[in-house]
Amino acid sequence: MNRPALASALLLALAPVGAIAQENSPSTEALVAEARTMVKDFGGSLKQALQAAIKEGGLENGIGVCNTVAPEIAASNSKGAWTISRTSLKVRNPGNTPTEWQRLQLQAMDRQPVKNGKPVETWQVSDATGQPAFQYMSAIPTQKLCLGCHGKSIDPGVKAKLAELYPNDQATGFSEGELRGAFVVTYEPER
Repeated sequence: MNRPALASALLLALAPVGAIAQENSPSTEALVAEARTMVKDFGGSLKQALQAAIKEGGLENGIGVCNTVAPEIAASNSKGAWTISRTSLKVRNPGNTPTEWQRLQLQAMDRQPVKNGKPVETWQVSDATGQPAFQYMSAIPTQKLCLGCHGKSIDPGVKAKLAELYPNDQATGFSEGELRGAFVVTYEPER
């Protein structure tokens, strides 16, 4: 085998499954850059809405934002072939239950949700049937703001509101810095 052919064969062998992009497909770098922008926009909007709601009416008011406004913010930040959502190993909303791939990524992130001062991220490019063409996840480390509703010591009024809105809530018992969940961005163009 000549050197160029050997080099091509080696690159193909080392490439992740589905990572060989079609000519008209965006590059992996472009997909990751767009996903990061979407996470920044969604996370910033959500945090701002939560802080305003908590300032206005306490933590119980903030729970209402997570229940109704967070999905609206996610929908408004999703566009065309792009969608953004959240998931966790301990979900509050059963609609956010992770897929198998997401669960595996969350388990890996759980060991180290922050690296070099930034949330850990991962992505996959795939051409497998039934899989998004691109999936991206960015860890959500538990922040101090999160502990009033997701921590180990939760006010009885907050517990009551959580039980009312989320009867099967699993998303408590976290400490600051632990993996709370992850933002999930998918890109699914028509194939």
